[in-house]
Amino acid sequence: MNSLELVESVIFSGPEMADSHVSDLNWIDKSEIETFLHSGITGGAKHVIESLFTRIGNEQLKSSLLRLYIVTDIYLTAKMFVESMGISKEIYVEAIGDADTVIQQFRTQESTKIYMTNLLEKCVEMRKIRIDTSKTAINQAKNYISEHFQEPDISLGSVAASVNICASYFCYLFKKELGETFVGYLTNERMKKAKELLCCSSKRITEIAEEVGYNDYHYFTGLFKKLNGITPFEFRKSNSRK
Repeated sequence: MNSLELVESVIFSGPEMADSHVSDLNWIDKSEIETFLHSGITGGAKHVIESLFTRIGNEQLKSSLLRLYIVTDIYLTAKMFVESMGISKEIYVEAIGDADTVIQQFRTQESTKIYMTNLLEKCVEMRKIRIDTSKTAINQAKNYISEHFQEPDISLGSVAASVNICASYFCYLFKKELGETFVGYLTNERMKKAKELLCCSSKRITEIAEEVGYNDYHYFTGLFKKLNGITPFEFRKSNSRK
């Protein structure tokens, strides 16, 4: 029996299916699963799955259709998370199994629980490996920013693409590794260069603004004052005295 035939046999047989409603399949809170995928530690998956099963309830879990939905939904949630880290679909399938493998796991509550626990643990392993390599990617991203910060259209998306990481995961990873947001880091890099030019060159402030990536002079001066407490002109004047 292939996966499609197996699903059909579950959906169209058994009195429990007659009492299943779409609402049964949509109220499951996956936030703990998603949090675990992002920051869980090895060995913690069992607790997460036990907690999920407790919230759903034993009576609800007697439904094979519901168990099928849970397995499939969490499989796809984990797959999207892994792919967001830049890990290929092929590597995920090799580690977790394909659709035919997944479809066999919902037959009993215990098999469902064991499979999902193993799935999450494998995802944590992949995440840890990816994070180790991602530290290198963040260093590469920093180098990219230092070479391109003067470009007005530089963005989180363009920097993420330069290191082949999904923008949403790059945003999370960047802040985790460096302790500040991408925008904050980029702004600080631009301001450091602006201060250097204000102190060590005779360029006009409008020229400096453009040289550090700001086409709008007024926006640059307003941002500079907000971050430093004084305007670029006052900064130059103060440092000139020294």
